[in-house]
Amino acid sequence: MSFPIRLLGPGEELYLDSRPNWSYLFWPSVFTVLVLAACVAVVVVWTGAPIVACLVLLGVGVAALVYLGARYLGWRTTTFVVTSQRIVYRTGVLRRTGREIPIGRVQDVTYHQSIVERIVRAGSLTVESAGRNGQDPFPDISKPDQVQSLINRVVAQSSGGYPMAHGPAEFGAPEDERPATTPRAYSTPPITDPTPRVAPPRVVEAVPRTPPAPTVAQQIGELADLHQHGVITDAEYEQKRRELLDRL
Repeated sequence: MSFPIRLLGPGEELYLDSRPNWSYLFWPSVFTVLVLAACVAVVVVWTGAPIVACLVLLGVGVAALVYLGARYLGWRTTTFVVTSQRIVYRTGVLRRTGREIPIGRVQDVTYHQSIVERIVRAGSLTVESAGRNGQDPFPDISKPDQVQSLINRVVAQSSGGYPMAHGPAEFGAPEDERPATTPRAYSTPPITDPTPRVAPPRVVEAVPRTPPAPTVAQQIGELADLHQHGVITDAEYEQKRRELLDRL
């Protein structure tokens, strides 16, 4: 269940929409397979088992499948979202639980990984914010180091730091792209004294110039950069790229 686009606020951009790491389903799947294999083995070996034993084995197999199905539904209905304005965590099938942390209140982001979690590229993320709860843990996050870096970049962007993508060329622009200047001449009074006088310096005024909007090629490049870093999915990348190509 991906994050609904209709829930985004005006001007809010979606940077990450992810589910728990695949390891969330690994051990439940292994457990279910082992239970089913054990039930089948007992039935094959114990050919003269009474009907009561067969019913018990059937109930155990069904319970294992129900457990795996519930685990899968929990994986499908759990989302971790990072936007330009907030961090959103939602989980639950029948009873839903949601948490939102405004980006402006994030003070620290920490991730933890065990040896096994480093192998499967999973881990837990702890977001410390100014508020009643203080610290909010988020388990089973895929690539927590990259998610931590993403949140830090969004926080820096919201506080006026470096932008998420290439913005207007307003810093370090070449001389031919710098704002044009218009000289303002000062009249010099006629010279009546034979002593030569130095004319006052000419003062120029900077005329503000609106930076040019990024081209479609630049926007596709920015989109590819976000896709390479895992900020957007393959489907979102293809959709946005087609929309940009349609503008040509």
